[in-house]
Amino acid sequence: EQQAQAVLDRFLDWATDPRLAVLDTETTGLGAGDQVIEIAMVDAYGRTLINQRVRPTFPVPADSTAIHGITDDDLNDCPTFDQIWPQLKELLWTYNVVIYNASYDLARIGDSLDATMPGWYKASEGVGHSEPFKAWTALCRRIQDRCVMEAYAPVGGNWHPYWGNYSWVRLADACEARGVDTSDLKAHAALDDARANLRLIQGAAQLTPADLPWIGHEGER
Repeated sequence: EQQAQAVLDRFLDWATDPRLAVLDTETTGLGAGDQVIEIAMVDAYGRTLINQRVRPTFPVPADSTAIHGITDDDLNDCPTFDQIWPQLKELLWTYNVVIYNASYDLARIGDSLDATMPGWYKASEGVGHSEPFKAWTALCRRIQDRCVMEAYAPVGGNWHPYWGNYSWVRLADACEARGVDTSDLKAHAALDDARANLRLIQGAAQLTPADLPWIGHEGER
């Protein structure tokens, strides 16, 4: 029961944090070098902090458009990532940011910075890393520790005996399993996925250890 409560306490802490912000992105693809083309953040009350489409440095692949529906034409008049970075940076350092699959979104933000601000990570003296890069790296570590997908895995209950941990769950599947109403939201839209993540956090915060009887008994399954 104590282990289950520790899992749920993370969600309770997030759900009651007035400085919470939930971030989500849509991107040109899923791999290294892919860039952010839509980014959104909502605060603890679901209010929009930023909801911005971004023009990448290369065309959006058709297979990615097939998922999120964003085309090159949609982005032609949008700012580039370096242009929105000052506003985004202020939000990232002001709020306690959480992300569903944080490592992915953070990597794509980093790729977008690399593409639109070449050499930003280099120290002006030419040796080592710049202070902005060091600050970003430190922030990434803090946000990674608040990955909602990783926190939710024990709640999902899919124990993997070979790996000795709980499997990750897709955001849409987690919302469905918890009975989170997303009927008014569009999947694969950054703002709506951020809202879905916030609702999942709020829903999980209402659970009790009795709802998660498998936690602490993994070896018995």
